[in-house]
Amino acid sequence: MLRSTCARIFNWGGKKLNVSPRNVIFITGCDSGLGYALSVFCHSLNMTVISACHNINSVGARSLQSLSDSKRIITIELDLLKPDTIQNAQQRIKELIDDNTYYQFTALVNNAGMMCFGEYEWQTWKQIEMQFNVNLLGTLRLSKELLPIIRQYKARIINITSHCSLMALPSLSPYAASKAGVRFWNDSLRIEMQKYGVEVINFVPGSFVMSSNIAARQQDHAREMAANFSTEQHKFYDDYFQRFNQHLKIISGFKAPNQMQDRDLLKKFEHALTNAHPKSLYIHEPWRYKIYRLLSEWCPPVIMDSLILKFVDMPTYHQPTEEGEESVKTKSLKIEKS
Repeated sequence: MLRSTCARIFNWGGKKLNVSPRNVIFITGCDSGLGYALSVFCHSLNMTVISACHNINSVGARSLQSLSDSKRIITIELDLLKPDTIQNAQQRIKELIDDNTYYQFTALVNNAGMMCFGEYEWQTWKQIEMQFNVNLLGTLRLSKELLPIIRQYKARIINITSHCSLMALPSLSPYAASKAGVRFWNDSLRIEMQKYGVEVINFVPGSFVMSSNIAARQQDHAREMAANFSTEQHKFYDDYFQRFNQHLKIISGFKAPNQMQDRDLLKKFEHALTNAHPKSLYIHEPWRYKIYRLLSEWCPPVIMDSLILKFVDMPTYHQPTEEGEESVKTKSLKIEKS
């Protein structure tokens, strides 16, 4: 017991579990970005990978299907907003391991997520609700369906959360709240499942928004926000709103699925997946993130708020002048036409 505790606290050694094609891992959000990278990586570890994609015909899904030794890569369609697809996923996994006792269900990786940039007042209720339904409730619903299998095989659950669950950022309040919900659910579930031999791990990756499609629809989200503004909100926000979303164009648009290339992150993930005594929390971050995160734990809010604004480096609001109001009205049309 003492040895195991020290191994977890100080990351001392720990036996590496051998994995083979009999080890089945289920990963969500595999169309692109981190989910796609984890699927390819686990396939390279010689595991049998069930990759859940939002669109089974996406470029990422087809690319996964073309990997060598295709028997070890199974792609299924999963939409966390649709309970029937969650139930279908559970049934596919159950049938796979029931029909072949050779298989050992090893891990569930909750990676699928949805992000929408925008101040809380701007975001529509549909956008807010969707982030909670995908990031939090969808993750809980899928995990609950799979818990009997996870408990039976003493598998582990790896929940991909976010730095926003550790240090909330402006313009991402619904996303941060949903990921913080996953974080605290993860911690409670970890304690519950320990007595059954099930590991529950919080894995916080670094910023990879430029190499994933989590914010690919940002300009669509912006148009939806603008379309729901009141006359007063257009008058108050339009200039700021346009500059804000112009700044975010760099992260918008769909990217190739294989843009995620981070060996250090994959090494940490392998430790979380295969170490006999994994840590309860893995954080992968550049030094800039680490510094701000540590400061957030010690600085009073009045100081930290200013530091966070420097950290995000986003356009700032300027009160429109009466002379500029007509110009603001003209600019507001651009976001709707772009």
